[in-house]
Amino acid sequence: MDFDDLNYGNMDFGLSQNDNIGSKFYLPSASDCMRCGLCLNSCPTYSLFKKEAETPRYRIRTIDKILNYNQAITTEEQEHLDNCLQCRACEPVCPSKMAYGELFDETQRQLARPPSLLAKIAFWFIEHKQWLTRLMPLACIYFKSGIWKPLRKSGLLKRFGLAEAEALLVEPALHQLKPYYPSKTLIVRGRVGLFTGCIAEHFDRDTLKDVVNFLTTIGFDVFIPTEQSCCGAIHQHNGRSAEQLIGNNLKVFSSMQLDAVIYTATGCGAMLNEYRHTDSQAAESFTQHLFDLNDFLLKQWPEDLKLNPAHLKIAVHEPCSQRNVLKNQQTTYKLLEKIPGLNIRSLPDNHLCCGAGGSYMLTHPENAAALRQKKIQLIDDSNADLVASSNFGCALFLNKVNDKVIHPVRLLARQLPSKS
Repeated sequence: MDFDDLNYGNMDFGLSQNDNIGSKFYLPSASDCMRCGLCLNSCPTYSLFKKEAETPRYRIRTIDKILNYNQAITTEEQEHLDNCLQCRACEPVCPSKMAYGELFDETQRQLARPPSLLAKIAFWFIEHKQWLTRLMPLACIYFKSGIWKPLRKSGLLKRFGLAEAEALLVEPALHQLKPYYPSKTLIVRGRVGLFTGCIAEHFDRDTLKDVVNFLTTIGFDVFIPTEQSCCGAIHQHNGRSAEQLIGNNLKVFSSMQLDAVIYTATGCGAMLNEYRHTDSQAAESFTQHLFDLNDFLLKQWPEDLKLNPAHLKIAVHEPCSQRNVLKNQQTTYKLLEKIPGLNIRSLPDNHLCCGAGGSYMLTHPENAAALRQKKIQLIDDSNADLVASSNFGCALFLNKVNDKVIHPVRLLARQLPSKS
């Protein structure tokens, strides 16, 4: 199958300086919530606390006060609202089809609370990716020198609010990926752009290398624009404007005459798909050509490609962004079935969040750790050799306790037949 079969063409975004980058969404009234309670068993904070105040239907009441009635909320209501992981597990089970995620984001925007100093610094580095890249050598020195050992014992990291972020750090890759990787086949099937976001290029390098290897092996030229930005999810979910990041990504990818834009992390993908709410021709064209890696590989799988067998037990973790927003979790199973010999099973309680929740693992470390421990126990009970997950954030968070979580494409790349 090639791009002509799917009616793809080169991307013509039509980006202009007059494009209006704004958000449009349906705002339901609080009366749309039927108070049926079907969302309770899907809510991770309710699973932890078993309190009505830690449920989506309670939070909808708080959201209704803010958005529809412009009422002040109590400190307690604010705390319960902040405890939400924004996993959106309540949406698929809601009979009223409540647009909870969009309502939550708009609520955060209207609250307009000033961020802490550390948060301001983090947002700045996300917005200025080139400076984040310049910090990577310091991160390598930090790891290799061993200075982290006495710092952790001293308590200074905790005192300055850095303990949670430091605990998640892994040694980064320093050199940047090349902007262009040519197809390894005589006939080039298409030109694809790879979205890497803000930190994956440094902290999820092995996955990205396997993605490039697989795509070029099956006949695609791969482009990785260095000017691309963070997807904007961290900003939007914390009440800040993501317009600059969105606009930059649309501008960068519009200039490259691509047949498709591919993302590997479903957390980024959920946000990238939200670009469709942006009122511009560029955004419409971008989302029409946007693909999750798993979806893309299934659609473009060469008929003559047979992978080497692997006799492993694989548990599939379904990230919230994949299960509740993209709703394409079945592609992971179908893709892994391309490897003969795998014993593929769904990880139990996939409907419950692992605790990562974007920046939630940093802002609510105790809640996040409790949810992670539940997920780790399920992984241990599964006796799986490896856990396949299509979201980098989830993998990073879980691997700090149980180093078994990898992207499905890494399993595929390992089983590519060697050339004779």
